[in-house]
Amino acid sequence: MKNSLYFSIALLCFFTLSAYAQNDTIWFDSNWIKTTKNNAAFYRTESSKKGNGYWFEDYYLSGVKQMEGISIYKDKEVFDGTVKWYYENGKPFQIVNYKNGELNGKRQIFFENGKLKSESFYKKGIYDGKYKLYYDNGKLNEEGDYKNNLKTGLWQIYYPNGKKESEGTYRDGKKINTWKTYYYDGTNQN
Repeated sequence: MKNSLYFSIALLCFFTLSAYAQNDTIWFDSNWIKTTKNNAAFYRTESSKKGNGYWFEDYYLSGVKQMEGISIYKDKEVFDGTVKWYYENGKPFQIVNYKNGELNGKRQIFFENGKLKSESFYKKGIYDGKYKLYYDNGKLNEEGDYKNNLKTGLWQIYYPNGKKESEGTYRDGKKINTWKTYYYDGTNQN
């Protein structure tokens, strides 16, 4: 009889907690529009207070974390600080820095295999600073600088084997002067 009572109490607690957890879960479809659990592709747990903001966590239906970061608001995504997104395999998709809801600082995007795909820098929501793009084999694809969202200065482009394909200069987002191009083996075409 005593075991039966404990089992009944445990069962009641489980169902109470389950019902409570369901009310705090927000369900999203594949386009990130709020929906019901039956039509969901993702879900969000209730945000919790953390420092001057609120900690957000989103998940795939499989239970794997899809995103984590701090928002200024409890019920609205206005990120501040580092926000991380993940592929369903658990590897990072992107790591982004925000300030008051705007991209600010380093942004890294990854291939699904976990290798770095690109690294860029932002200031008040626009490209500003070094930019690097990589092939999925880890070799550099392209590199240069942005200033106020425009390509500027020396840019270099590489073949997948790591040899330079071309290089030249940008000013205010436009190619200037003569660009050098190279054959796949690295010899100069010009």
